[in-house]
Amino acid sequence: MLRAALLVSALLPAGAGAGEPAPPATEAMIEFLWAMHAPDAIARQPTRGFVADGRQRHAVCVFALPAHARVQGLVIEGVDPTGTVAVRQVDAQFTGDKRCHVVSLADGQPGRWTWRAYLDGRTQADGEATIEVAPTLEQATFYAPSPVPYVLGRPNYDASIPPEQFRGRLVWRIHVDRAGTVTGVEIEAAEGVGERMRERAIAAGYLSRFAPDPDRPVDFSYRRELEFKPD
Repeated sequence: MLRAALLVSALLPAGAGAGEPAPPATEAMIEFLWAMHAPDAIARQPTRGFVADGRQRHAVCVFALPAHARVQGLVIEGVDPTGTVAVRQVDAQFTGDKRCHVVSLADGQPGRWTWRAYLDGRTQADGEATIEVAPTLEQATFYAPSPVPYVLGRPNYDASIPPEQFRGRLVWRIHVDRAGTVTGVEIEAAEGVGERMRERAIAAGYLSRFAPDPDRPVDFSYRRELEFKPD
């Protein structure tokens, strides 16, 4: 992901003296979701690709860093391989916390799309990321037989855990059959806050998606590990 650095002069408030430190530059981080999740969902579906046939409610999520940054407004643009801005969404209520937007991909060409996020009405992107957009799932390169999922579920943050306690580790295994169906999820290790994230990890495992593979071993499992630490 490319990170756009802001000019120091643009960050200095009116009347700021030369000796005053400039606040840190604000970055827009982008995450792609296979499907929009409910506000109270305990896990989500980060994806390696989108499909333009309209069968899924694909979403583009944006949040600002550093975590304490506060901005006013967001513009998201999706640029297809021809350089055409095929998607443009404006979120005037965006203040920096993560927000997800369902996107329609019907107006663009298939291939590698570039997504850009603009904060505070700026004309230079504050964040950028790319993702494959395929006409159908069967035509997607990310849907080829592989030991790696094209959608890898991830636990959502548990707001009941104080940020300073958000430290730990969690390892789980996702069992998958030859049809690509997740048949089971088991926790292999849980340390620190990982103990409190067990249910979320299991839910994330079942949200994962694998392409069919006739040569997949009958005892195949995908090992997933996360380390947790405060932002």
